[in-house]
Order: sequence, then structure tokens, then C-alpha cells
Amino acid sequence: MSAPHTAGPWLARHQTLLGGLLLAALLVPPLRRALESGMATHMLLQFPALIMAGGLLAAGLSPAWRQRLDACNAHGMAGLVFAALVLALAMVPRLLDLVLVDARIEVMKLAGLLLCGAALRLSWQAAGTVVQGFFLGNTLPMMAIAGTLYEEAPVRVCNAYRLDEQQFVGAALIWVASALAALWLAQVGWRLTRPHTPASPKAAR
Repeated sequence: MSAPHTAGPWLARHQTLLGGLLLAALLVPPLRRALESGMATHMLLQFPALIMAGGLLAAGLSPAWRQRLDACNAHGMAGLVFAALVLALAMVPRLLDLVLVDARIEVMKLAGLLLCGAALRLSWQAAGTVVQGFFLGNTLPMMAIAGTLYEEAPVRVCNAYRLDEQQFVGAALIWVASALAALWLAQVGWRLTRPHTPASPKAAR
């Protein structure tokens, strides 16, 4: 009977450890410089990996901290608004250039994406379908618009990266936004159409 109580903390510890190892690997200077040397690896590999590390590290929050955060994150709205702001800033071309030459902006980028991952983890389930749809309905079109601008701009919008890299990243952002929208809609459709198992009379009592 104790298994359900120990499975949660055990999984949380392992996720926190995995998040710490992933973050440590991403901070190793040779790997960090290699990922940031190309626009595609910078935005399409490093950014999601940092978000994932933040989400995994959030598993290690104590119940007391979770209660404090839940108190100011009703229905996950505050966390998702924060995540949307971070993702919007992460696609600004000027900031991509500054990250490579200003250590302060680099630290802010790392912290912002880690906190973005933590906010998504702590807010997604609490948000429910309506708030999730509002978040994705704002974030994914923004991603697709940024991708279109990157793809169709006749000149480099990031001085640090080549025009062909920029165009590739633009097309990739459009595909990623479309795929995430399709996955979420499929999940919502499955959740709404799956049969609900009626509660047994014993459970009802």
C-alpha cells in the first residue's frame, strides 16, 4: 500500500537529477559555444533543452514551495503568461545577437528559459483546456509569424548568423508551431471523445 506514496518522490528525485545533469551539460563551455555557433542549433536545440531542464528541475520543488506558487498562479495563468513572454523575447533577433557578446544577456537567457520550463510544468495541468488553448492560441501564431519573417526577410535579421540559416530556422519554426497545434488538438479531441467509465456504486458511496 505504500508504493503509491513512494513512487512520486522517487520519480521527482530522478527527474531533478536528470534536469541537473542536462543543465550541467548545456553549461559546459565547448558545448554551449557549439550550440550557439549556429542559429538552428541555438534556437531549435539549446532553447528547448534549457526549457526541458527547467521543467525537470521543477520536480524537485518541495510541497511548501508548490503551495506558495499555486497561491499566485490560479489556473496556471500567471505561469503561462510568464512563459509566453519569455518565448516571445527568445525570438527577438537583436537579443540573439546580444547573447553572443554580452554575458549578462546570456545569463538572463539561461535563467529565463529555465524558469519558462518550470512555469510550464507547474501551470499546464492546472490551466485546463480553455487556458491552454488561450496560451497556445497566442504563442503558436507568434512563433509562426516570427518564422515567416525569418524565412522571407531578404537580409539577415541576426548579424551573427547566415541568411540560409535564418531561412531554415524560419521554416522550422512554422513547422514546429503547426505540429504543436496539431498535437494539442488531437489530445483534446481524444480526451473529449474517449468513453468515461462510470463510477461503481461502492465508489459513489
